[in-house]
Amino acid sequence: MKLRILHRTEYRYALPVRNNNNELRVTPLDNLRQRTILHLVRVLPAIKMRRYNDLYRNNVSFFEVEEAHKELVIDVSSVVETKPTNLEDIPKDSPLSGLLLPEVLESFQPYLQSDGPVQITPQIWRSAIDARGDKKDVYAVVIAIMDFVHQTCKYVPGVTNVATTTDEFFAKPNGVCQDFTHLMLALCRAIGIPARYICGYVYDAKRGDVLGSHASHAWCEAWIPGYGWLGLDPTNKRIVNETYVASALGRDFRDATPIRGSYWGTGDREMRVTVHVETK
Repeated sequence: MKLRILHRTEYRYALPVRNNNNELRVTPLDNLRQRTILHLVRVLPAIKMRRYNDLYRNNVSFFEVEEAHKELVIDVSSVVETKPTNLEDIPKDSPLSGLLLPEVLESFQPYLQSDGPVQITPQIWRSAIDARGDKKDVYAVVIAIMDFVHQTCKYVPGVTNVATTTDEFFAKPNGVCQDFTHLMLALCRAIGIPARYICGYVYDAKRGDVLGSHASHAWCEAWIPGYGWLGLDPTNKRIVNETYVASALGRDFRDATPIRGSYWGTGDREMRVTVHVETK
C-alpha cells in the first residue's frame, strides 16, 4: 500500500517571539514493514534545516528561527510504501521464560523500565498478572494485555495531557492513544515483556472507523522471541498492519514527540495541528 501523509502544525503567538528552536521527529522510519519514497519538510519563516539520528535512530530535523516572528508553520509531506503484517510468521509458542535470558534482559533494558510517564505500580503489576492468566507464550499474553487496555479504557480527548502518568490514567482510564499506549507499555514491562512506544500515523479508509487517525497516532511494539517487534494498537484493539506508518520510537512519548521546542517570548500562543492520510 502507498500512503501519502500531510502533517501541518501552525503556531500563532500573541506577541513576537525569537530564538525558536525545534526538533522534528516526523520522518517516516525505514524498516522491513515500510519504505519512505518521498519526504519534504517546509518551514515558514524560511530557515536552514539540520538533520541527524538520535539515540533510537529516529530521523531528527532541527531548526532555529532567530528573528522575531508571530507565526510558525511546519508542513510535512511524505509518501510511504507499507507492507501487511504476516500473522502466520508470528510464533505462537515463544515461552515467557525466554525473556529471562541474560542477553534479553541486557539488550532490552530501556524497554523494561518504570520511568517517566510509564509507571509500574503494584496495581498495574497485579492487572498485568491477571491479564496474563495461565498463558505461557508471549504472543498470547500481549494480545490479552491489548484486549485488557481496550476494554477497560475509554477514548476521551482533552482530559489528559503529555505529563499524565500511567498511575493517574489507570485510576481514571479516560484519555487518548498516548495514554492507552503508555498503560500497555507498563503492563507488558511489569511482567518482563520488552515494549516500546511508537508515534506515527494511521490511514482510516472509512473516515471515522479508526480512533486517533485525525492526528499523529501512538501504539505499542512488544518484542516476541523468534519474531522481533510486533506492533499492537490498544486504542483500536488490533495488530498494526499496512495502514500504519511509524515516524519515531522510544521508551515513551518523550523520546518520540513529533515536535519539541522552546523560544524566547510570550507564553500565550495557539497551536493547530492538521493530519491527513490518504492512499496514493
